[in-house]
Amino acid sequence: MTEPLAVVVAAKALDGLQMRMAALAHNAANVGTLRFQPLQVDFEATLRVAARHGATAVRDAAFEFIAGPVQGLGDERRLDLILADASATAARYAAVSDMLGRRLAIGRAALGAQG
Repeated sequence: MTEPLAVVVAAKALDGLQMRMAALAHNAANVGTLRFQPLQVDFEATLRVAARHGATAVRDAAFEFIAGPVQGLGDERRLDLILADASATAARYAAVSDMLGRRLAIGRAALGAQG
């Protein structure tokens, strides 16, 4: 049985969100260092394009860490914004995880009803 595209996309989105959390953790840990270089992960566009081409393209999609410009001591560094991004990313991760859990529960219930 093949998985619906929505399930494959949601599972791959969890990978992207996990990478984003790793980038945000890096940023939070290094924001006070000399020559700080923030990282980001922009996976949504890649995922959107892959979804147009089907489940195999979504599974094969690769996300990357993107290094921002090096920031000197005089550049503004906002730990509060990094933490806000981390909070939003964690909420998105929880929502996608919940959706996948519900989808799996529905599938199990449907299989149980057939047996």
